[in-house]
Amino acid sequence: MVLYMLDAQFAILTDGDTRKLDHLKKKKIIHLESVPVRLEQIIRLYEQNQLKDSDVRKALKEVREQREAAQQGKAD
Repeated sequence: MVLYMLDAQFAILTDGDTRKLDHLKKKKIIHLESVPVRLEQIIRLYEQNQLKDSDVRKALKEVREQREAAQQGKAD
């Protein structure tokens, strides 16, 4: 997930697993796939300096499950 934009070309990423909050990944935006989801709870925790890797993993799991369910609904 994109944690924040560094500038117009780069984003800072985390997945809570291989890219934990203490070892973030800098990535060019042109190499990212856009998924239009805004995770308000993650934003709030990040702004309060209370975000944990487990919060990121849980949020990404929920987004993944929702997308899979939506794709299965389209296939039916």
